[in-house]
Amino acid sequence: MTGVMGSISVAQAVIDGFAARDTERLVSLFTPDVQFDTRVDVIGAWRFRGHEGVRAWLAAVDEKYELFEVVEADYRPGAGDAVFVSCHLRLQFAGDQYGMARQLYWVFRVNDAGRISSFTSFRDLEEALADAGLAA
Repeated sequence: MTGVMGSISVAQAVIDGFAARDTERLVSLFTPDVQFDTRVDVIGAWRFRGHEGVRAWLAAVDEKYELFEVVEADYRPGAGDAVFVSCHLRLQFAGDQYGMARQLYWVFRVNDAGRISSFTSFRDLEEALADAGLAA
């Protein structure tokens, strides 16, 4: 069983793997049937499934953005298998002169084997907290 600290470590490993752009490490952290719902539309879709969906999303991010980084991530255990993450996303489209930053909230679901079974991105804090089973 993963436990609270193990689940948080898995979520941290996802952020670290993304920062390093280590696609294979990232994919290894997700279940083969992962549901990946993002709020940053990079290929005309918001929902991705499975390892190929994760790979496609990551490839599109690297193609369309000069800068796409997660900073100031804060992790909290949620109810059951949930891990709540609050972070800032800094991004700049390829070829643009200026970038932007957004506050985002994520909920990871970590199974007993220590792999992510779902990843959901939220713009609204209360919605994310509710999804993670936490009080606002």
